[in-house]
Formats: sequence, C-alpha cells, structure tokens
Amino acid sequence: MSNYILIATLLAQALLSGSLVVTILVPRLRVWPPPRKGSWQYVFTWGLTFVSFGGILVLGILDWNSFILDHWLRFPTGIALIALSLFLVLWAIRTLGTYASQGLGGELILTGPYRWTRNPQYVADILMLVGFALLSNSVLALITGSLGATWFFLAPFTEEPWLRDQFGEEYDQYAKHVPRFVSIR
Repeated sequence: MSNYILIATLLAQALLSGSLVVTILVPRLRVWPPPRKGSWQYVFTWGLTFVSFGGILVLGILDWNSFILDHWLRFPTGIALIALSLFLVLWAIRTLGTYASQGLGGELILTGPYRWTRNPQYVADILMLVGFALLSNSVLALITGSLGATWFFLAPFTEEPWLRDQFGEEYDQYAKHVPRFVSIR
C-alpha cells in the first residue's frame, strides 16, 4: 500500500513543480497563481497539494524511524519546528487573508510577517516539512518532503511577475527591501 501512496505523492509533486516550471518559462500558460477560485488551475494546484501533503504525512507515519536520526533530540527539534511553522503560517494567513492566501489576489500586504519575508507561508511550509522529516525519522518523508519543498522554492518565481503586474512600482520597492525568503542582515 505504501508503494501506491509513494507513487501518488511523487506524481502529485512532479505535476505541481512541473506546472510551475511551465509557468516560469511560458507565462501565458500560468497555472499559479490561479485566475479565479474554481478554475482548473485552482482545482489542479490545491487538489495536488492535498495529495502531496497527505502523502508525506501518511508515508512518514508508515515509514516511521527508517532513517539514521534515531536520537531523542529529533522529537523536541521536530516538534518545535512544526509548532513554529504552524504559528508563522497562521499569522501570515491572518495578515494576508484566506482569499489571497489561496493565490486569488488582494491588496499588497507589507505588515505582519510580510515585513521580514515576502513569502512567510512558504518559509513556514518548508520548516514544517523539515520538522516532520526530523520527527518521523523517515526516509520517505525526507525524500517526498524535499521534493515537496521544491514547489515552495519555485512558486515565488511565478508569483513575482504577476505581483509586478498587479502592484507595479509599489511591489518593486517592497521587493527591494524585503527578501524573497529570509536573510540575515
């Protein structure tokens, strides 16, 4: 059974990341951000995201403790990263709003966690994947989590041209002063 879950998870991740590469290379074929709720792009992206994250979770549980990190420190470290990521993603969603958090547009937000990173939800999602890989000590969670993180690294490159179209110079000034992910200044 875990083989089917692994295949479904990897396929979902390949389709998600592939759709971003297509969007980056051929912007008129944009998949993310979606044009509207209910569009095929919206259903495609969110459906595959559900399969990907669900698969990572199930694989991590089924494959628990299969990796080399069998040390007690993985529990507090993994749990702390997951807790931090949940706090950050919820703060970012509250600041940006659920509509805009689904990739559906809105105002340019410069407050909350968006003061320090242009993509706090993506930073949080990556932290969550790292935390779960540590906690589960699963080879499959590490592999699929790493591949899943690829989407979060690529997504800003599809969003930024769209944001420039939406907000113009205001976004350019924001991007000049706030890092895409994180930076130590």
